[in-house]
Amino acid sequence: MGKINSTIAVGLSGGVDSSAALYLLQQEWKIVIGASHDICVDSKSCNDETLGRAGRLCDSRGVPYYRFNMIDEFYRKVITDFAESYRVGKTPNPCVRCNERIRFSLFYLTLQKQVRQDGLLEIGKPLYFATGHYARKSTLYGYPVISKGIDVTKDQSYMLYRINPEILPYILFPLGDRTKKEIVAVAGEQGLPGTSVKESQDICFVPEKYTDFLAGYFGNEALANEGDIIDRQGNVLGRHRGYMHYTIGQRQGLGLSDGPWYVSKVNSENNCITVSRKDELPESAFSISETNWFIPPEVLMRESGLHTITAEVKIRYNSPSIPCSIKFDVFKGGEKSIVVYLDEPSVITPGQSAVVYIDDKVVGGGIINDLNIL
Repeated sequence: MGKINSTIAVGLSGGVDSSAALYLLQQEWKIVIGASHDICVDSKSCNDETLGRAGRLCDSRGVPYYRFNMIDEFYRKVITDFAESYRVGKTPNPCVRCNERIRFSLFYLTLQKQVRQDGLLEIGKPLYFATGHYARKSTLYGYPVISKGIDVTKDQSYMLYRINPEILPYILFPLGDRTKKEIVAVAGEQGLPGTSVKESQDICFVPEKYTDFLAGYFGNEALANEGDIIDRQGNVLGRHRGYMHYTIGQRQGLGLSDGPWYVSKVNSENNCITVSRKDELPESAFSISETNWFIPPEVLMRESGLHTITAEVKIRYNSPSIPCSIKFDVFKGGEKSIVVYLDEPSVITPGQSAVVYIDDKVVGGGIINDLNIL
């Protein structure tokens, strides 16, 4: 069987997963290109050492390699959002934003334009683009969607839900049908670079603690703005050292007696932290905004026959899916809202992503916006 007569680019980090993705695609595609982006100056995952490995891999395999400087764009589109989310009392996920605003949008489009100019992509043809994420592609109700990877310990479908549906048909995840153990074995057999690179789950642009980064962004004084710690009835229990030091569910560092207490709300407007007992933390409903849907809501509702669909939702990356119902067009304050009702109450963190699944397929999701939805 001949190779696919089209052009595919592979986003390379210099690590084992993207290196293996490049190798696997070379077995199937006629024209394969490697590409990386600089998004931070000398960050943990973006520096001359790691991206140098990506360049050397491409040289050794006879693959054209591109490296784009996107530091300014990353600052404006991801870092600013990260800092501003904490400023308003929310807990963001910058990796989700990077996938949405840089990797699968600006980076992809910039690469496509350059590859076409260099004669490696025919005019009028789209550039296919692959990454080393552990996820798969599928269809539901006739629409392309992302599915969970078969390796449940490595599944990254949650991080990919904000990809533009218009480019999703041209996105590939060659590792989705394999386990991490299998990929490490392939990399070892082929002598691919990055085999021994230690994986990091940390935020790439935060050197140590996120509060240290925020102090550099806003200034130390902004993080040292003391205020009240109250319970759900409004009783003052103590003082906090600056609301940006606290996230939902946090137990340590409160300095309160008669514990344990847990942070249940961060109110930036009133510079106030609300705490609760552990059994008071779980919530049953929340609204989402800034939604992105691989399947339009009207199609989901049509298939269910109602304005409410039954699905599952993940409310943080490393958590199981929770059965839920999602109601569209809930009116609050005269505006339409989308509300997720959980079958099992859980700790909800505004600013995180709520990703909606039907079976193992991602149909869409949004940013957790408001717990007070009634």
